[in-house]
Amino acid sequence: MKTVFISRTIKSDSVFLKMLSKAHFQIVGKSLIELHAIDFQTIPDTNWIFFYSKNAITFFFENIEKQSFSLDKKAFKWATIGEGTAKRLLKYNIKADFIGNGTPDKTAFQFLRQVKKQTVTFPRATTSQKSIQKILADQIQAIDLLVYKNQPIQNIKSRNEAFLVFTSPMNATAYFEKHPLKNQQQLIAIGQTTAKALKNLGFNNIIISKTPSEKGLAEAVLSCGF
Repeated sequence: MKTVFISRTIKSDSVFLKMLSKAHFQIVGKSLIELHAIDFQTIPDTNWIFFYSKNAITFFFENIEKQSFSLDKKAFKWATIGEGTAKRLLKYNIKADFIGNGTPDKTAFQFLRQVKKQTVTFPRATTSQKSIQKILADQIQAIDLLVYKNQPIQNIKSRNEAFLVFTSPMNATAYFEKHPLKNQQQLIAIGQTTAKALKNLGFNNIIISKTPSEKGLAEAVLSCGF
C-alpha cells in the first residue's frame, strides 16, 4: 500500500484526498500545530488588509464577532497571498481586490504595483515568516496585527509513511525536532518557504509543489511515479 502523511487535517471533500485515493494511496492528515486566538480591540487605520493564510482570515473575523465591534468592509481594500485565501475571504462576503499567486516573491512584486507608499495591515500568526512585509519593507507602511498564536502540539509521533508532505515551515520544524527522516521517505513541500525550512534542517532531496495547493501537492506525490 502506498502511504502519505500530510501535516494538515484533511476533510472528506479534499482534492488531495480524492486525487491520491484514486491512485490507491493511503492518506493520513494531521496538523502538528495547535492554534489559539489572540484578541484585538481595533483595526488600524489602513488602506489595505493583507492575509497570508486561511487561518488568519478565520481568526480575524471571529474576533470581530466576539468583540462586537463594527467593520465597514468597504473602508479597506482586501488582499490575499493566493487563491485559497481568497476563497476563504469570500465566505465573509468579501471579494479580494488583489490575489497573489501563492509565492512570496512574485506576489510582493505584483502587489507593490498597487500599494506603493500605502498602509497595509497584516493580520497574522505570532510565528509568521512575514515574507511580504520583509520584501516590501521600504516601499509600504506595514502594520502588524496579531490574530492568533501557533505552537507545536505535544507528543508528535514518528511517521512511517513513504511520503511526508509538509504544509508550513513550522510543521516541518516541529516534526524534525522530534524525529529523523527514515530511509526511503520522500519529502514534499508546499512551497519555497517550507522547502527552505527543510533545507535549513539539512535536507536536500525535496520535491516542491508547482502550486501551493492541495492539487499541487497531490501532483507532486504522483510525479514520483509510484
